[in-house]
Amino acid sequence: MAKQIVLALGGGGVRGIAHLGAVQCLLDNDYEINGIAGTSAGGMFGAPLAAQVPSMEILAAVTNFFKSPDFRRGSSDSASLVGTTGIEHVLAKFIEGKKFIDLPIKFAVTSVSLKTGEEVIINEGDVIKAVLTTIAIPGVFPTMGEDVLVDGGVLDPIPVRPARALNPSLPVVAVVLHTKPADFSPMDSTTVVIDQIPEAIVDRLTKTRLGESLRNLNVGVELSSERLTELNLELTKPDVIVRPITGHYAMLQKVEPTDLFDEGYRAMEEQLPTLADALSFVKSVKRISKYTTAK
Repeated sequence: MAKQIVLALGGGGVRGIAHLGAVQCLLDNDYEINGIAGTSAGGMFGAPLAAQVPSMEILAAVTNFFKSPDFRRGSSDSASLVGTTGIEHVLAKFIEGKKFIDLPIKFAVTSVSLKTGEEVIINEGDVIKAVLTTIAIPGVFPTMGEDVLVDGGVLDPIPVRPARALNPSLPVVAVVLHTKPADFSPMDSTTVVIDQIPEAIVDRLTKTRLGESLRNLNVGVELSSERLTELNLELTKPDVIVRPITGHYAMLQKVEPTDLFDEGYRAMEEQLPTLADALSFVKSVKRISKYTTAK
């Protein structure tokens, strides 16, 4: 019998590379991914994974991107610090022209409308457009559409409920990206790659002062996101929580992608006994009874 699970992939910028390692670990241990829900970076990496692009191919593309990061803005983009031109080009290699219905693995991403303040679940239409919506960190990347849609992590950094909706009978494995090393202080964090910020933004500020300002902003947002994540995990109760130690990386920090990949693999491997228990007969019956009751 196939060992099927559903993934809830959390946000975290470049930390999302750890999702690739986590998924590779599952596949190496004969697990079958039945559905993927992603928020922010979880949506960005979840999309090609839902298209069944091998993790190592995605990792290679990400590694090439970091050799020459491209955060150019498009001519029609809304106000933002940086753009998504380079990210869109990387995604196009794997899912250009794909609709959600074309994906072999069920997939959904989350967003938030700044007009209504409500969460928006996107599970139809163009996949790349949906990904650019779920990664639209307010003020950093361009907002999307008339509803001013932004990063789903604004309200829910870890999409357990959308994941559960993809297949309520299966265990939800949540991959959370904010866990930090034990000796790490929030004020040790770096921030975005300053060299990628358009010159117009730094005309009246030195890069040092801008960097300090963005670091402080990043620390404040990060602390808020961590608390929100833990609250949502307590409320939504995924079957398994995987916590790669990636929280010391900033959202747009230049990284060595293989380090994050390996950490994602390690963290998932650590939770394999818990996942096996979640697939036990008793827990499967309880889950089916709780989440698939006929309405």
